[in-house]
Amino acid sequence: MSMIGLLVEDMERSLAFYRALGLTIPEGAEEEAHVEVEIGGEVILFWDAAFDATYDPEREKPRGGYWILPEFFVGSREAVDALYGKLVSHGHPGHRPPFETHFGAYMAMVDDPDGNTVLLTAG
Repeated sequence: MSMIGLLVEDMERSLAFYRALGLTIPEGAEEEAHVEVEIGGEVILFWDAAFDATYDPEREKPRGGYWILPEFFVGSREAVDALYGKLVSHGHPGHRPPFETHFGAYMAMVDDPDGNTVLLTAG
């Protein structure tokens, strides 16, 4: 895999969310219709505000549930709690507050501005 793309409605709002998750995104990128950052292992995460209108104008926006689950490992339970609280306090919908899994991981789920559910994990 070389790239993971997120189609967005509001680039500024989306990039602010992912910056809050700790990604380094160049300043001024909010003015672009397509933004890319390397996220490790030569894999690129990109945000695009024009792809579907340009290349797939018949695309129907997804409704309900999630089909992609980006995971951000934040290191500790306290970090999961703090980041979840920060994102929710900034108005992002909490999908599921912090919880422990049956296999010992500690997780929380929050929705990004375009409705993608993001997993915050530790352990």
